[in-house]
Amino acid sequence: MERKLRLSPGGTLRFVILFGLTLFLWFFFRSYLLLMALVLLVCCPVVSFVLLWISRDGLGARAVLPDRRIGTNVKAAMDIRVSNPRRFTAFTADITYSHSNLFTGYTAREKRHIWVAPAGGSEICHDLISQYAGRVEAKIENVEFYDLFHIFCLQGCDRTDAHVIVWPDFSEAEEQELNSCVENFPGENESRRRGTDYNPDYEIREYIPGDELKSIHWKLSAKQGRMMVRERRAAGREKMNVLLPLGEDRAQNDLLMKSVYALCRLLLEKEYPVQLYWPGHGEQLREFFMAEQGELENVLCEILSDSGLHPSGTAEDQMAAEHPGVSYIMVQTGAYKGAYIR
Repeated sequence: MERKLRLSPGGTLRFVILFGLTLFLWFFFRSYLLLMALVLLVCCPVVSFVLLWISRDGLGARAVLPDRRIGTNVKAAMDIRVSNPRRFTAFTADITYSHSNLFTGYTAREKRHIWVAPAGGSEICHDLISQYAGRVEAKIENVEFYDLFHIFCLQGCDRTDAHVIVWPDFSEAEEQELNSCVENFPGENESRRRGTDYNPDYEIREYIPGDELKSIHWKLSAKQGRMMVRERRAAGREKMNVLLPLGEDRAQNDLLMKSVYALCRLLLEKEYPVQLYWPGHGEQLREFFMAEQGELENVLCEILSDSGLHPSGTAEDQMAAEHPGVSYIMVQTGAYKGAYIR
């Protein structure tokens, strides 16, 4: 980023007024002390300008958030750390920063004027509490450094943003039976495959050109020194289509994320492969196939990292238009976490 040094209007005006007043007093009293003050008023801004300019590469700001995901309504430290490489020179800075939840669309912006101490810098501490799940980003929008006299302003200094995933609440004490979790869930004899479909059971074989990258078993490949893939067997439980009907209400979307997390965990524990659908941008559904818990966490991170606000009823209309006649579980909240739609 290009660094620019410019005059600060407010600081320049104050300096001109101070210099003019001192010059007037010197003309009136002809004092040597006032003459020395005039010389210092000329020299000090020059020295201050040089110190600010030679320090430009080390001045910067970065946002710091927890490096692991956190839960909702949990206090997390958000720090804005401002660096100063000079050992004996301090600066002041105007920092404009924001923290936003991409999933809910919430954004808060603040501006702070701080003293940047020598040999280390300063820090702004902010307690962050997110009521809803989503990807929370701390972004430094603008940072400006000033010399001691506030005559010169340095713009374009390095700044680094940060983010953290706020995860939906989940209790391990969930229902163990799908019939008590999903309305009208098909019985065991109805949920068996007819023909060929995906199956959570798989076998390991060596990679063949044309295999999908998502089927590669990376850990085993690293151990054996050759590419190995997981191939799913036929004849198992039927794949379950799950629709996440995100809408316009932030609180309702948060409850739906809790439900879809618990529901998909339960389906995967019961060895049902899951095809998850959710509304994307435009008029098309996004989808993701999963058969393992790790894949569930990956897709939830993807959903939480995008806007979750959509017109109510969009997901159901898109599902009917793109997949007519397909049975699916629609995620809901309340007594049941989902309803089986035939």
